Amino acid sequence: MGDYTPEQRRMLLCAGKILFPTPRFAGILHAAGKKTFPSVLAYSVQKSRLIQKVLFQFLKCPHPLTRTYYGRQKSSIVEHFPFPFRAMGPKMTDNARLVSNVRELKAVSEIYNPLMIEEMLDYQKRFRLIFVNYQCVGVLRSVSTQDQHRFGSFETPPNPRWDLVGSPPCFSVKIVPYLEKLLKSAQIDDIAVEIGTTRRGWRLIELARPPLCWPTPTGSANRHDLIAHMIESDRL
Repeated sequence: MGDYTPEQRRMLLCAGKILFPTPRFAGILHAAGKKTFPSVLAYSVQKSRLIQKVLFQFLKCPHPLTRTYYGRQKSSIVEHFPFPFRAMGPKMTDNARLVSNVRELKAVSEIYNPLMIEEMLDYQKRFRLIFVNYQCVGVLRSVSTQDQHRFGSFETPPNPRWDLVGSPPCFSVKIVPYLEKLLKSAQIDDIAVEIGTTRRGWRLIELARPPLCWPTPTGSANRHDLIAHMIESDRL
């Protein structure tokens, strides 16, 4: 309980809304009926791929086929997924491992339990959308470098409202409204959403910690400055 002093904890209990609680205390404050930003679910999904995948399946989101295997169940992975596929495990230093054959599968199976397997899709483009208080405030487009992905600037205006400038029409008419509604229903109010587009439509890949800053055609956008502006204008 060393995150806050006794006096600070008394102040927290009296507050109407608590901004940026420590991740350890977010759940405690939520259980006590206190409103926080980010929400306890925003913290939770950032830390757990398993929670993310269960959430995607429960809400019937368009996402890559994913299954979780425990112990001896891992021997049946090849019956359900053709090579190559993505493998994810607890405390994996990489975001995910590309598994291309039985030897590589055996290696990751011996290290990680449970093992989460995700089908490989041929994404035409990948984007990371940044949401603050359930609003899309920025988007980065992925730039592939030797099978890795970094995210570069994409044409979006500096204000928090979505704009069609430079973006595919499906973003503003379909994807962004869908994601805003999805995040609000799940009470995930501060998050980065990675999506990919395929020939069969778009897929929700993962939820991640939102960046502090991101480039825009007019300069760098700062998430904390945006949140401060929302607070000052009574929108948060």
